[in-house]
Amino acid sequence: MTFLIDGYNLMYAVGLVSRTTATAQFEGARFRFLDWLADGAKGRNAILRVVFDAQQAPSPSLETIHRGVRVRFAYQRTADDVIEELVAVEQKPHAVTVVSNDSRVREAARRADCGVASCQEFTDWLISNDSEYQGAAAPRSPEPDKPEPTAEETDELLRAFSKPRPKR
Repeated sequence: MTFLIDGYNLMYAVGLVSRTTATAQFEGARFRFLDWLADGAKGRNAILRVVFDAQQAPSPSLETIHRGVRVRFAYQRTADDVIEELVAVEQKPHAVTVVSNDSRVREAARRADCGVASCQEFTDWLISNDSEYQGAAAPRSPEPDKPEPTAEETDELLRAFSKPRPKR
């Protein structure tokens, strides 16, 4: 089983970083996170691929390996963009589970026929004694199709949420 992980999404979910984490502390938190993943995957039949946002990266980088965990930075794009591209061209989608709480990423995985795990589901498995990932604990009913908003509705929402807040 291959897990394609939305890196910063999972880091936030497990509490390794928050919106107030200083930029200088992110690198250390990222290494601790990758070490935690590597330790959790040890002895399991799992390949972990982590994609991190890197919109501000000065140059592209190749996928690297950190203690068996494959790491990729989304050069001048978001991790969401890269994950969407990876699942769209995946040759064996049933062998891939995308880990994210982001609805856009989860929907892309579903469209590509990949498995989907929330950050909580993946974390529960990673800290469990189960060697094989069995998917979500309980099957969920699919989300109902939501109609696309009309152009008028979109314009109305943009107007409503684009107005500056009054100063207090």
